[in-house]
Amino acid sequence: MAAARLSDQLRKRLNAWLADDRTGTDRLLARLRELRETEAVPACSTALHVLTHLEISEQQAERLFEDLVRHRAELIRALGRDPGLRVAAIDFLSNVRQLLAHPVVVESGLLERTERSAVTDPLTRLFNRRHFGQALALELRRSHRYSLRLSLLMLDVDTFKRLNDRHGHVFGDLVLQRMGHVLRRAVRDADTPCRYGGEEFAVILPETDRLGAYALAERIRLHVRQSFTDKPVGGQPVEVTLSGGIAAYPVDGEDPQALITRADQALYLAKRLGRDHISLYHSERRRSVRYPAKSTARAGLHLRPGGAASPVRPLNVSREGALLDIDGGEPAPAASIELSFEGRDARGSERAWLRSARVVRVERRGVRGAGARVAVAFEEPLPEDCLFQQVQRAGPLPALPGGRK
Repeated sequence: MAAARLSDQLRKRLNAWLADDRTGTDRLLARLRELRETEAVPACSTALHVLTHLEISEQQAERLFEDLVRHRAELIRALGRDPGLRVAAIDFLSNVRQLLAHPVVVESGLLERTERSAVTDPLTRLFNRRHFGQALALELRRSHRYSLRLSLLMLDVDTFKRLNDRHGHVFGDLVLQRMGHVLRRAVRDADTPCRYGGEEFAVILPETDRLGAYALAERIRLHVRQSFTDKPVGGQPVEVTLSGGIAAYPVDGEDPQALITRADQALYLAKRLGRDHISLYHSERRRSVRYPAKSTARAGLHLRPGGAASPVRPLNVSREGALLDIDGGEPAPAASIELSFEGRDARGSERAWLRSARVVRVERRGVRGAGARVAVAFEEPLPEDCLFQQVQRAGPLPALPGGRK
């Protein structure tokens, strides 16, 4: 269905426009053209589908709306009153163009609920796989046209078959329903959470880079674990965990199948790492992706525990390690060190994070003491709020061929 290709937010806006009969048809057409340009969606054909259930091309729908502007004006002159958009559209499409043979009058709210049910999974109340394919293709076209980032998150309930075998399929359905509830609460209005199939889920994240997708996926993973810990399922306490994989446009793929395949590969990696884990697809095949550090990021290097800190500049940082630029004397390869990072935590309070680390590589600039680049591996993963303080969030993409700013 054409109307199903819009996000919930855009669908609400479009339905509000169509419901407001005070808006002239010419003004509505101008809004639809603006929506098509700004959001890269077939606004005219979608609006016509909502009004009449006709499926025609965007170009044909735009011409019909132009004719409808004139027809509504003629009816106003003939009747001495405005019959409204819907009556004018039914008269024009039935009696003038004869595109509707036997139109049926249906309350728009009922029609909206009917259309929503066609793209919704009844068990989880998430979008179904059919809508997932349409929405991913649409968002990729929009991302390409406007040089925007996009991430795809694939999620899978760990050891779901074992849960089903032990507790029964009714219990399994309750677990999936709880998953749908957690996902709906976690995502933004612009995101598209779907049940991909069985115990696997997908979330389309427009205008989101890999770090943003990772942050959301980690929150979902932790919320799922906490939800089942705090509240038994059907009166039975059970431990449920989630694994996920992330692929991003355009670095990991530029078409739907490439992104799905690579997000799945990242999901399989998360399973191999022991489940209850989020992995990103990346060519380096590291356990965690490294992100460029902010130009203002600074850290303190302690060559021995409790010793004085020397300032160093992180070049890139991941949850598992960092690459540091050191101006003075450098640590020896395989040395044990401590790093301190400063910033604000999730509540906005100033704090410091201290991490023990092991030096894995030293690249001197020249003679010893002239400075070096030092790669280190943390003994414990860097917390998410600390990572966010250190790394440079991705900005707009450079213009792509065929796209525009």
